[in-house]
Amino acid sequence: MTDHKEQPLSATTFEPAPAKTESADPGSEGGQPRLVVIALAAAAVLLIFVFFILPQLVTPDDVGPSLTDTQRGPSSANAATPGSVANDTGNERSPFAEAQESTLRRAAQEVLQSLLSLQESLAERGAARWGEPTYGEALGLAAAGDTAYRERDFTAATAEYQLALDQLLELEASLPERSEALHDTLVTAIENGDVLAAQARFTELAEMAPSDIRLIALEDRLAALPAVIAALDTAAEREASGDLGAAVEAATDATRADPAHQRAAARLNELRTALTRQQFTDAMTAGYGAMGAKAFDNAEQQFRAAAKLIPGAPEPGAALIELEQARTQNTLLGLREQGTQAEREERWADAVDLYEKALKIDALMLFATEGVARAEPRADLDTRLETMPKERDRLIDARIMRLAQETLAEAEAIADPGPRLQAQMTAARDTLAYASTPVAVTMTSDGLTDITLLRVRRLGTLAEQTLSLRPGVYTAVGIRNGYRDVRIKFEVRPDQANAVEVRCVETI
Repeated sequence: MTDHKEQPLSATTFEPAPAKTESADPGSEGGQPRLVVIALAAAAVLLIFVFFILPQLVTPDDVGPSLTDTQRGPSSANAATPGSVANDTGNERSPFAEAQESTLRRAAQEVLQSLLSLQESLAERGAARWGEPTYGEALGLAAAGDTAYRERDFTAATAEYQLALDQLLELEASLPERSEALHDTLVTAIENGDVLAAQARFTELAEMAPSDIRLIALEDRLAALPAVIAALDTAAEREASGDLGAAVEAATDATRADPAHQRAAARLNELRTALTRQQFTDAMTAGYGAMGAKAFDNAEQQFRAAAKLIPGAPEPGAALIELEQARTQNTLLGLREQGTQAEREERWADAVDLYEKALKIDALMLFATEGVARAEPRADLDTRLETMPKERDRLIDARIMRLAQETLAEAEAIADPGPRLQAQMTAARDTLAYASTPVAVTMTSDGLTDITLLRVRRLGTLAEQTLSLRPGVYTAVGIRNGYRDVRIKFEVRPDQANAVEVRCVETI
């Protein structure tokens, strides 16, 4: 900035040099003598005015431009200047010199007019503030041109004016770059939350580039800046207190107030990322807690929720694998405990089923392999012992009786039998005792029918015979020539009268 005040330039008007008036043709005759006399008198007066009075009225001060408010320098009407063409014969100037001077003066004024127009435009756009020192130098050159103009040195005046114009043109050419830089400074002030600086830069930009379409949006952003600053401060406070959800809401308010605010958008993104990370950590922590409490379904939900929060994060995948292993291990432990409990309760078939389920999960699981080897024989023995009382009538078969006796012996060989096995052995002993105690059975016939007691022996023909049979269901077959065979099924019980009649009575 320079110390001089802005000095607006103004164009100077000028009068063209007067042309000489020629006298009337002396050879002209005709017309009235009175009119001729009057014309000659008027011509004489005009010649006197042009050659004697008019040069005294027209001075250099009357044609010089008014570029500054400084006092005009003295000039002499009779002085010859480097830019003027003068007639060396005294004070009288020739028409050619006047015309040449007028041409130079017009050239100076044309440049001056362009200079004035550009200087006015730049002044309106605040060039006195941002254009120094070039703007001040241009005004100085214009003032030098004014001085030369007053001294009728129009060539020098034109040169000075042109230099001043060139400098102002240079300033005008720099306007786009200057306005862009000022715009960037304004945006930076808005982003930094410097309200005063932003307001000052906005005023400067509006003066420098009043037609910049971006001013509309910038004005809205400037109006929203206090709300943005307040929202960002609130977001920082909420973040410091650990309430990231409220911090995100506050930052969202800031972006709503000024959607173009990059710092607010970046802050919102940071807070959202932090909130997501916090939610991710909470979900993973809850998942591991649920897994430790064997709430596997809840743990899986938490781990999958964490995976959705941060897609591609490795932790949820690893946790789900660990969860599946824990779930499998818990299932196997459960099967082991249930199998052991089934053994304690002598539910051997259930124990076998439980151990086989464990082997389907892991065929190398030792407890299940050993459990099956231990429980299967007991389950088979349990089944045979349970079946024996229900099928005691079959014990009349010697083979089945032998198997029953072997079953009882197998049970009695088990050390430390449980209550169930003891009860089963008692029932087996009673069944064998029942099946082994003979019962008297009276067989009667006609003496002609040949009788065979199946699974016992052939009795032949008889009228009556008493047999000693073990309790059970027997079948007697009677055969007689010429008669249809008979087949009699009967049951032998200790607590009943056992009499059977077998005879063939139907002829063929």
